[in-house]
Order: sequence, then C-alpha cells, then structure tokens
Amino acid sequence: MLFLVTDHIRMEVTEANRVLSQMAMLNQTYGMYDDLKARGKLKFSYAFADSPGGITLLDVESNEELQRILFLLPSLPFVERSVKPVTEMKAVLNVIKELETIVSSMPK
Repeated sequence: MLFLVTDHIRMEVTEANRVLSQMAMLNQTYGMYDDLKARGKLKFSYAFADSPGGITLLDVESNEELQRILFLLPSLPFVERSVKPVTEMKAVLNVIKELETIVSSMPK
C-alpha cells in the first residue's frame, strides 16, 4: 500500500534551546528515513524549496504499519501532517475501462 505523506514543519520563533531541540529531532527523523529506505519502506522523500517541510512516499503492508512508522517519527510533535493513499495510473485506467464497459452496455 502506497501513501503520500506531506509534512509542514511548525517552526515558531521561540527560545534557542527549543529550536535546537527541534533541529535535533529533525535530524533523527532523517536518520529514520535512511533506515526506512534501506528496508524498502520509503520510496522517496523530498523537501519543499519554499517552506520547512516535505513529502515522502511510504510503501507499507498495512494501516497499522503506517501508523507505527508515523507515530515513531521524532518530528511528530511539531509537524502538520496529511496522509493520502495513492495508486498507480494503471489501476485508474483499469477502472476507466470498466466504467466504459458499463456505460456502453446501458440502454440508449
């Protein structure tokens, strides 16, 4: 199962120690990305060029595995995250063909 994960990092201007702590958590998160990539769970990750955050594509066996991965990421406390299931275009084309068959068999 493929999931596109979009993270927007909430970086508030606060005390320097807190910012340093968030940076350390981000470094730990990126280290975990390396592990996920080595295990074949992370297909790609990209950072946004215009704001703090990025996207990742995760390939997991179940919703439980996805939840475990996302909840264990050190960046969890300070990101706004959205998760979207994705599929290959081939699957969409198969659905379109099926719909065409259904529509063509309808009375005119």
